[in-house]
Amino acid sequence: MTKSLNELRKKIKPEVQKAAREKAMNIVAEMTLAELRKARGLNQTDVAEALKIAQANISQLENRPDSLISTLSQFIEALGGKLEIHAKFPDGQDVEIKQFSHV
Repeated sequence: MTKSLNELRKKIKPEVQKAAREKAMNIVAEMTLAELRKARGLNQTDVAEALKIAQANISQLENRPDSLISTLSQFIEALGGKLEIHAKFPDGQDVEIKQFSHV
């Protein structure tokens, strides 16, 4: 008799489940633009059409080491998200930078 995934999960210790969730969140929290686009189920053509630009421009953007904040914001919005910029300090302080929120 086969067991469901939920049955198998119940046998895993809570601390192991917590560690696995944290590891998964860290993996998702660190992605390139191309990885993020793929994770959202979109291809370069989809994003290019949303931005009304050529697919080649999406490729260039994804491979560029630097980008304008306005360009990055438009890319993220084409994926269905919203760009937020935060400054994180060694003392644990996390400050959202609002200067670019109008972009």
